[in-house]
Amino acid sequence: MTTQRKRARPGDILEVKTPRGLAYVHYTYVSKDPYWEVLRILPGFFTTRPADFTALVNNPGAYFAFYPARAAVSQGLVDVVAHQPVQPGQEFPASYRRAGARSRNGRILAWLIHEGTKETLVRELTKEQRHLPIASFWMHDVLVTSLTEEWRPEQDIGIPPEPEGTVASSAEPKSEESPSEDSKPRHVRHYLYFTTAKVGKAVAAQLTTRGFEVTSRKSADGKNWLVLVEHFVSDGEQFDSARESLEHLAQEHSGQYDGYELEVASNPK
Repeated sequence: MTTQRKRARPGDILEVKTPRGLAYVHYTYVSKDPYWEVLRILPGFFTTRPADFTALVNNPGAYFAFYPARAAVSQGLVDVVAHQPVQPGQEFPASYRRAGARSRNGRILAWLIHEGTKETLVRELTKEQRHLPIASFWMHDVLVTSLTEEWRPEQDIGIPPEPEGTVASSAEPKSEESPSEDSKPRHVRHYLYFTTAKVGKAVAAQLTTRGFEVTSRKSADGKNWLVLVEHFVSDGEQFDSARESLEHLAQEHSGQYDGYELEVASNPK
């Protein structure tokens, strides 16, 4: 009898059980600093496990996603069922996007487009940019839901920009940029999600000792644990440092950093 391997490595085919049948993802990349774990989501549902995955892995309909595969395998959430060499170009997306600014209700108002070391902020995505993978770590339930609903990155384009001449709502950022050097202190909220209350509360306690204002509670979907981190920033360097630190902290605990909300202008309490 073959023992199921409990440690994932790049090239592994992972089997995911969904309400619509078996689905498969290709684990393509992992790094420690910065922390990345990358999948290619393979299309289709199956009643039985395929004998060969070569054609499926090379299907042009596959897309990249970010998911803590090693933790998921060790916890038995997904199974390693095969191994397929990762071909050049399948390891990590050449370009990707992530939330650049959010409204008060969490909807995305602008996107940061990453191309190598270049980062560009855009309000409206081009047709090509809509197909870029979104750099947001999925928890397991998000992976299952996305697979079941056949979600794709091009379905998530944020809020289209207001027509020219429309007055922006005070609830939404008027600027798409990070705080500038000469700006007044501005209030920022960061959204971190974890699969268990225990982990979320531990992270919240750690952040409280670092001087952040932290709210820790069950998320709105009732499935994850939200850690809402609030603070003030005076310049772009301070803002970037805080964001990168929180992203890394979430990843270290197999959680998800799900963006931030930057107010137009505000003063410390």
